[in-house]
Amino acid sequence: MSTIARTMNQGLFPVRVDPLKSVEQEAEFSGSIAVSKLERLQDFLQDDSGEAQVEIQFGHDEQGTALLRGKCHAHVRMTCQRCMNPVEVALATDFELGIVFSDEQAKHLNKQYEPVIADSESLELLPVIEDELILSLPMYAYHEKCGDHDLVHTQEEPPVETEAPNNPFSVLEQLKK
Repeated sequence: MSTIARTMNQGLFPVRVDPLKSVEQEAEFSGSIAVSKLERLQDFLQDDSGEAQVEIQFGHDEQGTALLRGKCHAHVRMTCQRCMNPVEVALATDFELGIVFSDEQAKHLNKQYEPVIADSESLELLPVIEDELILSLPMYAYHEKCGDHDLVHTQEEPPVETEAPNNPFSVLEQLKK
């Protein structure tokens, strides 16, 4: 940890920060973001209710790469793909992003980090958080049990044929006699 005092801001989550100053101060932020403010995420949801709980930390790795580390947790309502009714889904994601200031820097970023491109004075945090939440969405949302159906037995068994199938070569056998 650096000798610079860390700042911890709790409560309302900041919309925009100065990335250079935040990395230098190893700033930490935690708070909640209303799902209603995350418009792209809403495209995947039944409604815009709920909040995302977010914690982020700015800092450096051993090589001096500027980093944005964070955690997001949210409970959202999606459409069950089996019964088409609302289903509550818990989202959770941890991320570690390398802060860069150009596409060229992003190309040379250590491969273990995904780049987040900022300008030298401002980094928009909501799109970053929203991207991470979208990436944490399940491919298919569904209930463990939908209505009266047990999900393990959602399809009916096909009828078992009791009649012997017709043999296409039976005509040849009659000619042979």
